[in-house]
Amino acid sequence: MAGVGAHAITFPRITGRSHVDMSIALNRRPGLLLDGRPDVVHLSGGPGGLQLLRRLPVPVVFTAHHTYRQAHGALRPERLMAVAESVSYRRADAVAAVSPTTAEAVRSMGVDPARVEVIAQGFDPLVGDPAVAKEPGRLLFVGRLEPEKGPLEAIAVMERVARDVPGARGVVVGSGSLEQAVRARAEVSGGVVTYLGRLDTHGLGREYRAAQLVLVPSAYEGRGIVALEAMAAGAVPVGYDVAGLHDTIGAAGALVGFGDVDALAAAAVGLLTDTARHQDLVDAGAEVMAAQQTWDRCATQVEDLYRRVLARYRP
Repeated sequence: MAGVGAHAITFPRITGRSHVDMSIALNRRPGLLLDGRPDVVHLSGGPGGLQLLRRLPVPVVFTAHHTYRQAHGALRPERLMAVAESVSYRRADAVAAVSPTTAEAVRSMGVDPARVEVIAQGFDPLVGDPAVAKEPGRLLFVGRLEPEKGPLEAIAVMERVARDVPGARGVVVGSGSLEQAVRARAEVSGGVVTYLGRLDTHGLGREYRAAQLVLVPSAYEGRGIVALEAMAAGAVPVGYDVAGLHDTIGAAGALVGFGDVDALAAAAVGLLTDTARHQDLVDAGAEVMAAQQTWDRCATQVEDLYRRVLARYRP
Protein backbone atom coordinates (compact mmCIF):
# COMPACT_ATOMS: atom_id res chain seq x y z
CA MET A 1 0.00 0.00 0.00
CA ALA A 2 1.24 3.48 -0.83
CA GLY A 3 -0.26 6.64 0.57
CA VAL A 4 -3.21 6.92 2.89
CA GLY A 5 -6.91 7.55 2.53
CA ALA A 6 -9.10 7.12 -0.51
CA HIS A 7 -6.24 7.38 -3.00
CA ALA A 8 -3.96 4.79 -1.42
CA ILE A 9 -3.07 1.87 -3.67
CA THR A 10 -1.98 -1.69 -2.95
CA PHE A 11 0.62 -3.68 -4.86
CA PRO A 12 2.22 -7.14 -4.64
CA ARG A 13 5.33 -7.57 -2.53
CA ILE A 14 7.94 -9.13 -4.82
CA THR A 15 11.40 -7.85 -3.91
CA GLY A 16 10.72 -6.65 -0.38
CA ARG A 17 11.73 -3.12 -1.37
CA SER A 18 8.54 -1.09 -1.46
CA HIS A 19 9.70 1.48 -4.01
CA VAL A 20 10.84 -1.26 -6.42
CA ASP A 21 7.65 -3.28 -5.92
CA MET A 22 5.50 -0.21 -6.50
CA SER A 23 7.50 0.65 -9.63
CA ILE A 24 6.85 -2.86 -10.96
CA ALA A 25 3.13 -2.50 -10.24
CA LEU A 26 2.89 0.89 -11.94
CA ASN A 27 4.69 -0.33 -15.04
CA ARG A 28 2.35 -3.30 -15.23
CA ARG A 29 -0.72 -1.15 -14.62
CA PRO A 30 0.13 2.46 -15.59
CA GLY A 31 -3.57 3.28 -15.46
CA LEU A 32 -3.19 3.48 -11.68
CA LEU A 33 -1.48 6.83 -12.26
CA LEU A 34 -4.36 8.13 -14.37
CA ASP A 35 -7.22 7.84 -11.88
CA GLY A 36 -8.83 11.24 -11.61
CA ARG A 37 -7.69 12.18 -15.13
CA PRO A 38 -4.60 14.23 -14.15
CA ASP A 39 -3.15 16.84 -16.49
CA VAL A 40 0.38 15.95 -15.33
CA VAL A 41 1.84 12.96 -13.47
CA HIS A 42 4.59 14.00 -11.05
CA LEU A 43 6.78 11.31 -9.50
CA SER A 44 9.72 11.22 -7.12
CA GLY A 45 12.53 9.26 -8.78
CA GLY A 46 15.99 8.00 -7.93
CA PRO A 47 17.00 5.87 -4.92
CA GLY A 48 13.93 5.17 -2.82
CA GLY A 49 11.69 6.62 -5.54
CA LEU A 50 9.80 5.25 -8.52
CA GLN A 51 10.88 4.26 -12.00
CA LEU A 52 8.39 4.57 -14.85
CA LEU A 53 9.42 2.89 -18.10
CA ARG A 54 6.01 3.12 -19.75
CA ARG A 55 4.81 6.14 -21.68
CA LEU A 56 1.60 7.79 -20.50
CA PRO A 57 -1.02 9.80 -22.41
CA VAL A 58 -0.19 12.81 -20.22
CA PRO A 59 3.16 14.53 -19.55
CA VAL A 60 5.40 13.09 -16.83
CA VAL A 61 7.57 15.14 -14.46
CA PHE A 62 10.12 13.66 -12.05
CA THR A 63 11.70 15.18 -8.97
CA ALA A 64 15.30 13.99 -8.54
CA HIS A 65 16.86 14.25 -5.08
CA HIS A 66 19.96 12.27 -6.05
CA THR A 67 20.78 9.43 -8.44
CA TYR A 68 21.77 5.79 -8.06
CA ARG A 69 25.24 6.62 -9.37
CA GLN A 70 25.63 9.21 -6.65
CA ALA A 71 24.22 6.93 -3.97
CA HIS A 72 25.93 3.61 -4.70
CA GLY A 73 29.41 2.52 -5.71
CA ALA A 74 30.04 0.72 -8.99
CA LEU A 75 30.13 -2.72 -7.32
CA ARG A 76 26.90 -2.34 -5.35
CA PRO A 77 23.92 -4.31 -6.77
CA GLU A 78 21.67 -1.28 -6.27
CA ARG A 79 23.69 0.45 -8.98
CA LEU A 80 21.85 -1.69 -11.56
CA MET A 81 18.77 0.45 -10.92
CA ALA A 82 20.63 3.32 -12.59
CA VAL A 83 19.64 1.80 -15.93
CA ALA A 84 15.92 2.02 -15.18
CA GLU A 85 16.41 5.44 -13.65
CA SER A 86 18.09 6.81 -16.77
CA VAL A 87 15.35 5.42 -19.03
CA SER A 88 12.69 6.99 -16.80
CA TYR A 89 14.35 10.39 -16.85
CA ARG A 90 15.08 10.35 -20.59
CA ARG A 91 11.42 9.61 -21.33
CA ALA A 92 10.14 12.24 -18.87
CA ASP A 93 8.93 15.60 -20.10
CA ALA A 94 10.87 17.34 -17.32
CA VAL A 95 13.11 16.54 -14.37
CA ALA A 96 13.20 18.92 -11.40
CA ALA A 97 16.49 18.42 -9.53
CA VAL A 98 16.78 19.67 -5.96
CA SER A 99 20.37 20.92 -6.38
CA PRO A 100 22.82 21.90 -9.14
CA THR A 101 24.92 18.79 -8.45
CA THR A 102 21.91 16.51 -8.86
CA ALA A 103 20.90 18.35 -12.03
CA GLU A 104 24.34 17.71 -13.50
CA ALA A 105 24.12 14.03 -12.52
CA VAL A 106 20.78 13.76 -14.33
CA ARG A 107 22.14 15.45 -17.46
CA SER A 108 25.08 13.02 -17.46
CA MET A 109 22.55 10.21 -18.07
CA GLY A 110 21.85 11.63 -21.49
CA VAL A 111 18.74 13.54 -20.46
CA ASP A 112 18.06 16.57 -22.66
CA PRO A 113 19.50 19.55 -20.71
CA ALA A 114 16.50 21.63 -21.75
CA ARG A 115 14.30 19.27 -19.74
CA VAL A 116 16.33 19.49 -16.52
CA GLU A 117 16.12 22.38 -14.10
CA VAL A 118 16.86 23.06 -10.47
CA ILE A 119 13.90 23.52 -8.13
CA ALA A 120 14.98 23.35 -4.51
CA GLN A 121 12.45 22.26 -1.93
CA GLY A 122 10.99 24.86 0.34
CA PHE A 123 12.56 24.97 3.76
CA ASP A 124 10.97 25.68 7.12
CA PRO A 125 13.88 26.00 9.56
CA LEU A 126 13.82 24.17 12.86
CA VAL A 127 15.64 26.88 14.81
CA GLY A 128 14.89 25.64 18.33
CA ASP A 129 14.29 27.73 21.43
CA PRO A 130 16.57 30.83 21.39
CA ALA A 131 16.75 30.58 25.18
CA VAL A 132 18.80 27.38 24.89
CA ALA A 133 22.45 28.35 25.22
CA LYS A 134 25.26 26.96 23.13
CA GLU A 135 27.29 24.40 25.05
CA PRO A 136 31.05 24.79 24.43
CA GLY A 137 32.53 21.78 22.67
CA ARG A 138 29.17 20.15 21.90
CA LEU A 139 29.06 18.14 18.66
CA LEU A 140 25.86 16.70 17.20
CA PHE A 141 24.97 14.03 14.67
CA VAL A 142 21.37 13.86 13.40
CA GLY A 143 20.13 11.39 10.83
CA ARG A 144 19.24 7.87 9.86
CA LEU A 145 21.63 5.40 11.44
CA GLU A 146 22.59 3.86 8.11
CA PRO A 147 26.06 3.38 6.57
CA GLU A 148 25.58 6.09 3.95
CA LYS A 149 24.95 8.68 6.66
CA GLY A 150 28.18 7.86 8.54
CA PRO A 151 27.02 7.72 12.18
CA LEU A 152 29.95 5.54 13.26
CA GLU A 153 32.36 7.93 11.56
CA ALA A 154 30.68 10.78 13.44
CA ILE A 155 31.29 8.95 16.73
CA ALA A 156 34.93 8.40 15.79
CA VAL A 157 35.26 12.14 15.22
CA MET A 158 33.59 12.90 18.55
CA GLU A 159 36.02 10.61 20.37
CA ARG A 160 39.06 12.18 18.69
CA VAL A 161 37.87 15.72 19.32
CA ALA A 162 37.27 14.93 23.00
CA ARG A 163 40.94 13.95 23.30
CA ASP A 164 42.09 17.31 21.94
CA VAL A 165 39.44 19.73 23.23
CA PRO A 166 38.81 19.61 26.99
CA GLY A 167 35.13 19.23 27.78
CA ALA A 168 34.08 18.34 24.22
CA ARG A 169 31.15 15.94 24.07
CA GLY A 170 29.08 14.36 21.31
CA VAL A 171 25.37 13.60 20.93
CA VAL A 172 23.81 11.22 18.38
CA VAL A 173 20.14 11.46 17.39
CA GLY A 174 18.37 9.04 15.06
CA SER A 175 17.45 5.42 14.44
CA GLY A 176 18.18 2.76 11.86
CA SER A 177 20.00 -0.47 11.14
CA LEU A 178 23.18 0.66 12.93
CA GLU A 179 21.37 1.52 16.16
CA GLN A 180 22.88 -1.34 18.20
CA ALA A 181 26.40 -0.49 17.01
CA VAL A 182 25.88 3.19 17.80
CA ARG A 183 24.47 2.40 21.23
CA ALA A 184 27.39 0.10 22.01
CA ARG A 185 29.96 2.69 20.96
CA ALA A 186 28.25 5.32 23.09
CA GLU A 187 28.15 3.04 26.13
CA VAL A 188 31.93 2.41 26.05
CA SER A 189 32.86 6.03 25.30
CA GLY A 190 33.15 6.97 28.97
CA GLY A 191 30.54 9.71 28.66
CA VAL A 192 32.11 11.28 25.58
CA VAL A 193 29.17 10.25 23.37
CA THR A 194 25.49 10.18 24.32
CA TYR A 195 22.93 8.37 22.17
CA LEU A 196 19.43 9.84 22.46
CA GLY A 197 17.53 7.77 19.88
CA ARG A 198 14.74 9.50 18.01
CA LEU A 199 13.46 12.84 19.29
CA ASP A 200 10.33 14.88 18.72
CA THR A 201 10.52 18.28 17.09
CA HIS A 202 10.99 20.11 20.39
CA GLY A 203 13.80 17.82 21.53
CA LEU A 204 15.54 17.94 18.18
CA GLY A 205 15.34 21.73 18.11
CA ARG A 206 16.97 21.86 21.52
CA GLU A 207 19.85 19.66 20.39
CA TYR A 208 20.49 21.77 17.30
CA ARG A 209 20.37 24.91 19.42
CA ALA A 210 22.83 23.57 22.02
CA ALA A 211 25.37 22.30 19.49
CA GLN A 212 28.36 24.26 18.27
CA LEU A 213 29.09 21.86 15.43
CA VAL A 214 26.87 19.42 13.52
CA LEU A 215 28.69 16.52 11.88
CA VAL A 216 27.43 15.46 8.44
CA PRO A 217 29.70 12.62 7.25
CA SER A 218 27.29 11.49 4.53
CA ALA A 219 28.33 9.62 1.41
CA TYR A 220 25.85 11.77 -0.52
CA GLU A 221 22.91 14.10 0.03
CA GLY A 222 20.23 15.40 -2.27
CA ARG A 223 20.26 18.76 -0.59
CA GLY A 224 21.49 18.31 2.96
CA ILE A 225 18.55 19.24 5.20
CA VAL A 226 20.52 18.47 8.39
CA ALA A 227 23.16 21.01 7.33
CA LEU A 228 20.43 23.60 6.75
CA GLU A 229 18.86 22.85 10.14
CA ALA A 230 22.29 23.30 11.73
CA MET A 231 22.84 26.70 10.14
CA ALA A 232 19.31 27.79 11.07
CA ALA A 233 20.10 27.06 14.72
CA GLY A 234 23.45 28.85 14.69
CA ALA A 235 25.61 25.72 14.52
CA VAL A 236 28.34 25.08 11.96
CA PRO A 237 28.03 22.00 9.71
CA VAL A 238 31.18 19.93 9.26
CA GLY A 239 31.08 17.15 6.68
CA TYR A 240 32.40 15.51 3.56
CA ASP A 241 32.64 17.43 0.30
CA VAL A 242 30.07 15.32 -1.54
CA ALA A 243 27.12 15.88 -3.84
CA GLY A 244 24.43 17.99 -2.22
CA LEU A 245 26.48 19.15 0.77
CA HIS A 246 28.85 21.07 -1.48
CA ASP A 247 25.88 22.98 -2.92
CA THR A 248 24.16 23.50 0.42
CA ILE A 249 27.02 24.37 2.75
CA GLY A 250 29.39 26.18 0.41
CA ALA A 251 31.58 28.53 2.44
CA ALA A 252 29.28 28.39 5.49
CA GLY A 253 30.85 25.26 6.96
CA ALA A 254 33.86 22.98 6.81
CA LEU A 255 34.08 20.28 4.13
CA VAL A 256 36.83 17.69 3.76
CA GLY A 257 37.52 14.84 1.35
CA PHE A 258 35.09 11.95 1.47
CA GLY A 259 36.05 9.27 3.97
CA ASP A 260 38.85 11.27 5.59
CA VAL A 261 37.89 10.92 9.25
CA ASP A 262 41.20 12.41 10.38
CA ALA A 263 40.56 15.56 8.35
CA LEU A 264 36.99 15.73 9.64
CA ALA A 265 38.22 15.55 13.24
CA ALA A 266 40.93 18.14 12.56
CA ALA A 267 38.36 20.52 11.05
CA ALA A 268 36.14 20.11 14.11
CA VAL A 269 39.01 20.72 16.52
CA GLY A 270 40.06 23.78 14.55
CA LEU A 271 36.59 25.31 14.72
CA LEU A 272 36.16 24.59 18.43
CA THR A 273 39.48 26.22 19.26
CA ASP A 274 39.21 29.21 16.90
CA THR A 275 36.22 31.21 18.15
CA ALA A 276 36.62 33.93 15.52
CA ARG A 277 36.56 31.43 12.65
CA HIS A 278 33.61 29.65 14.21
CA GLN A 279 31.65 32.90 14.45
CA ASP A 280 32.50 33.80 10.86
CA LEU A 281 30.93 30.54 9.71
CA VAL A 282 27.88 31.01 11.95
CA ASP A 283 27.37 34.41 10.31
CA ALA A 284 27.86 32.90 6.84
CA GLY A 285 25.27 30.26 7.69
CA ALA A 286 22.78 32.95 8.64
CA GLU A 287 23.27 34.50 5.20
CA VAL A 288 22.65 31.13 3.56
CA MET A 289 19.44 30.73 5.54
CA ALA A 290 18.22 34.19 4.56
CA ALA A 291 18.40 33.13 0.91
CA GLN A 292 16.58 29.81 1.32
CA GLN A 293 13.64 28.91 -0.85
CA THR A 294 10.17 29.25 0.68
CA TRP A 295 7.50 26.66 0.01
CA ASP A 296 5.36 29.33 -1.69
CA ARG A 297 8.21 30.08 -4.11
CA CYS A 298 8.76 26.35 -4.67
CA ALA A 299 5.06 25.89 -5.47
CA THR A 300 5.18 28.77 -7.94
CA GLN A 301 8.19 27.25 -9.72
CA VAL A 302 6.54 23.82 -9.93
CA GLU A 303 3.30 25.32 -11.26
CA ASP A 304 5.27 27.26 -13.87
CA LEU A 305 7.06 24.05 -14.87
CA TYR A 306 3.71 22.28 -15.31
CA ARG A 307 2.45 25.08 -17.56
CA ARG A 308 5.55 24.95 -19.75
CA VAL A 309 5.45 21.15 -19.96
CA LEU A 310 1.78 21.19 -20.96
CA ALA A 311 2.40 23.90 -23.56
CA ARG A 312 5.00 21.80 -25.40
CA TYR A 313 3.52 18.36 -24.79
CA ARG A 314 2.84 16.26 -27.90
CA PRO A 315 1.37 12.80 -27.22
